[in-house]
Amino acid sequence: MSNNGTDWTDDEVEACVAAYFEHLALDVSGERFNKAHLYRELTSLIPRTEKAIEFKFQNISAVLDQMGVEWIRGLAPRNNFQRALADAVDRRLPHFLALDLSQPETGMSDPAGLYIEPAPERATKPNPLPTYIERLIRKFDPIERDQKNRALGEAGEELILHFERHSLEGHQRDDLARKVRWVSKEDGDGAGYDILSFEPDGREKFVEVKTTAGSSRTPFFISRNETEFSRESGDRFRLMRLYDFRRDPRAFEMAGSIDKHVRLTAEHYRADFEA
Repeated sequence: MSNNGTDWTDDEVEACVAAYFEHLALDVSGERFNKAHLYRELTSLIPRTEKAIEFKFQNISAVLDQMGVEWIRGLAPRNNFQRALADAVDRRLPHFLALDLSQPETGMSDPAGLYIEPAPERATKPNPLPTYIERLIRKFDPIERDQKNRALGEAGEELILHFERHSLEGHQRDDLARKVRWVSKEDGDGAGYDILSFEPDGREKFVEVKTTAGSSRTPFFISRNETEFSRESGDRFRLMRLYDFRRDPRAFEMAGSIDKHVRLTAEHYRADFEA
């Protein structure tokens, strides 16, 4: 007998979340599985229809998307932030984040395969979230995770380095392609950008790379130095945002002062003993 039309019990939610994370690990590792078969299997454990289970999976995707974590492809987020669902994700997520599912490299040997799409539109006003979702985001802060993952950041910068060179070679500017430099690696951080590149007409451009395993709307850290440099450099500054990096890397580009494109929120303070 189906329990459709009634609230999900904690045990039902827990079983659904456990199955989701098990198959998310397979998805990130590149292993295929049949979602319809999974739904049928779960109906023997959860007295819900296959469609109800699919919807619950999409609710889980929505929670993960808010935290900058990959979600199962083909299960686009559907917002329904049930407290029991968030609590179950809270219990399972640390184990998933600790899994060594893939190397930081994307496996993308040809930079021409990188798809560049339009940047997401800036929201007119912040979208309020339930307090327990905000707590989860603070606990598993996607900005801090990406910032601390040096291997992820370097792999993203290397991909864009090759992409810039490939683009110039495609415009028959091999001379400029040879001048493209990985500034943050060769000279260290502090320049305000990662890669020195060029337009086909020879004008310099300064490329800052931000990489995440999350979605296109996952927030990112940008330093005060990078922000000021973007304002000073005008359209010569390009922020290249790489996302879904572990599975199917894609990117969008934003030119000019970064605060034209995103809402900047101060989250860190400098502490000293001066008056």
